[in-house]
Amino acid sequence: MEGQNSTQPTGGIGQVLRVAFPLIMASSGHAFRLFADRVMLARYSQDAIAAAMPAGLTCFCLMCFFLGTAGYAGTFVAQYAGANQTKRTGLAVWQGIYIALAGGLIVGMSAPAAHLIFAWMGHSEGVQEQQVIYFQVLARLSFAPILLATLNSFWSGRGKTTVVMMIELVCAAANILLNHMLISGNWGCPELGILGAGLATGLSTMLGLAIALILFFSPANRQRYGTLPRRTLDLPLLRRLLHFGSPNGIQFALDLMAFNLFVILLGRLGTVELEAANMAFAINAMVYLPLIGLGMTVSILVGQGIGGQCLVAARRTVRSALILALICNTVVAVVMLAFPRALLVLFARPDDPAQLQALETAIVYMRYITAYLVFDGFYIVFSHAIRGAGDTRFAMWAGLSMSWGTLVLPCFIAQHTGASGHVFWSILVVHVLLAGSVFLARYLAGNWMRMRVIEEVPTAEIEIQADRGI
Repeated sequence: MEGQNSTQPTGGIGQVLRVAFPLIMASSGHAFRLFADRVMLARYSQDAIAAAMPAGLTCFCLMCFFLGTAGYAGTFVAQYAGANQTKRTGLAVWQGIYIALAGGLIVGMSAPAAHLIFAWMGHSEGVQEQQVIYFQVLARLSFAPILLATLNSFWSGRGKTTVVMMIELVCAAANILLNHMLISGNWGCPELGILGAGLATGLSTMLGLAIALILFFSPANRQRYGTLPRRTLDLPLLRRLLHFGSPNGIQFALDLMAFNLFVILLGRLGTVELEAANMAFAINAMVYLPLIGLGMTVSILVGQGIGGQCLVAARRTVRSALILALICNTVVAVVMLAFPRALLVLFARPDDPAQLQALETAIVYMRYITAYLVFDGFYIVFSHAIRGAGDTRFAMWAGLSMSWGTLVLPCFIAQHTGASGHVFWSILVVHVLLAGSVFLARYLAGNWMRMRVIEEVPTAEIEIQADRGI
């Protein structure tokens, strides 16, 4: 027993910022890594930058179920921390580790199917060749990001987000350095192009994974949090994680799959449209991914509030996060509208005047992005709030119906009828507006306040079981 619970959230803007800042920095590091990848590939060749987003998203889609399921261990950690059951936190992460290892094996086995996948997408032959190369290296090294996300849940679930930030920033720095070395062949390295970008992503993530493993198994964590129990597989706990986490993983996968299909169908309009979308979404990711860090904070603090039976603080957390998200997205929308060319200049290839059309098209696409930014903030905050409490099945079914009913299906119809890119982007804007509204309504309905993912077992009994290795 550890006495008074020190993890009880208050939900004020100050606490949200303290927990969120490292996660925002970590997500910013990931966003900057993706941004740097696309900048370097854009300067390398048009086919490489056009291939990077569809191929990267396709691999990420295959990883999403395992990322969402194994990473949901963070909600268990948060609720165990809120309930002052610290010995269960390490064991919860171990169940996620087993799921992550299975995920890395399954995604890695998809590499030989790359030629069939990208032939179906119907992009130009040069782009397809680059897509296959990028996808295969990412798939074969996919175990590293899935396992790293699972281990990071050990710290993020307890609100110790500075550790996550430091690991992600190390990964980002290593990725940028390796990109510089491997894409264009600098410092005596071979020129590998998009293969180099994929290797840089995988190797930098493996570095972060090594650091996370060393910290997770440190003597202090083994003693206090049970990170190396006598028996690491706990079937009842694994079933609970799959019960609550698999809908989260399914929703995550379906959302990304729907977005990937949007990019694929838009790319069938031509390489110019595909390159323009890559550039516009790369800029959007610089704000979207940091806001995911804010959403993760909402899940953490709501989970701790639920575990500690402090709903007032959980609701205050959501209000504070929403204020921060709306301020951030409003500022970004103004910048994207006022200075689009200044943002896109990093992607320019000075020796390729044909790229001017793609740059002008990207400016138009950025205007569509600003139209949905506010509701994107609604979606991030409220969806993470209800999932942090355990309302993952609603999130799954809502994600399924909206991603495929209001985005994928209309886009297939648009492609079949020969619609322009403006129609595709209008569909995306409407989809985000609906998604933000649906999750706002679900949050206001209050079902999440009556949920709990951890088992109802007295703390004393939990501690005795953990000490005995049961």
